[in-house]
Amino acid sequence: MEIIILSHLCTFLFSFAICKTYRQLVRKVEDVLSKPYGYLSSLWVASRASANVKMLKAVHVELLDRQVVEKYDTDTWQRQAYESFGTILCARDRTFPCIYGTKGYKANQLDFLFLESTNLSDMDVAKVAAKGIVEYHKGASTRGRNTSLVIMTPPPIVERSVDEYHKLFWSFLWRLRKLDPKPWPEHVPENTSDAHWCFNFDDTQAFIAVLTPAHQQRLSRYAPNMCMIYQPRYLFDVLFTSEKNRASATKTVRNLADKYDLIRHSPDISDYALTGSTESRQYFLLDENETAHCPYPSLEVE
Repeated sequence: MEIIILSHLCTFLFSFAICKTYRQLVRKVEDVLSKPYGYLSSLWVASRASANVKMLKAVHVELLDRQVVEKYDTDTWQRQAYESFGTILCARDRTFPCIYGTKGYKANQLDFLFLESTNLSDMDVAKVAAKGIVEYHKGASTRGRNTSLVIMTPPPIVERSVDEYHKLFWSFLWRLRKLDPKPWPEHVPENTSDAHWCFNFDDTQAFIAVLTPAHQQRLSRYAPNMCMIYQPRYLFDVLFTSEKNRASATKTVRNLADKYDLIRHSPDISDYALTGSTESRQYFLLDENETAHCPYPSLEVE
């Protein structure tokens, strides 16, 4: 890190030496200072990503498909959480709003990652999830067009409200960002309220749907164990080949949610990047039709 910084300082001093006029020097300094984070901050981001790559190599995770999970004893929490999840997706009396998730489940295109703690504020728990996402990315393109990574926690030890789960989820994403092995992509805004913002990890844009034990009216977001369904955004481009298809899918989800849930669909359900919308309000839907604002203006805040 020190060598890299010294290298950039030497480059700057060399530029100073060859500047023929004071005005050229001023322009050079202004150019350096106009960078959004400055050279040193950029170097720090790159250094952090490099350190995360090394750190995650030491973390062991196991991604499981349906066939493997179904070999677990029926009295284990992992098997019970999995069975409950399958019941939610494949209920006989109603259709789960995300029909693509149901298709992925039936076709064994989902990967499951079981965390060992409900404390998502624990950095060690976040490390397991981070490594799981990295490993999932390596094989996601071969898992089928309806694939997702389903991240599950053990049964809750303490009762939490929907608002408490909302804060816990975002603190978890904040920690994931700190563990990212890749810098945040320049073409994606860091402002979580921006219409073009979406979560990025390992240089991959993603959508996340959160289910919790606290949801009682929005049943499509209920699960006895907290569950986060992670979906790479490029899969949506495969599923929805035109704006017409995308709009039709959104309409279908809204209509099915109205039939599945005990309340009307959330007004925050929207297509990506539409003016006035943002994905940060869609990952975690509240149990009432009020907007769930992201508590972080940016996941880069310390």
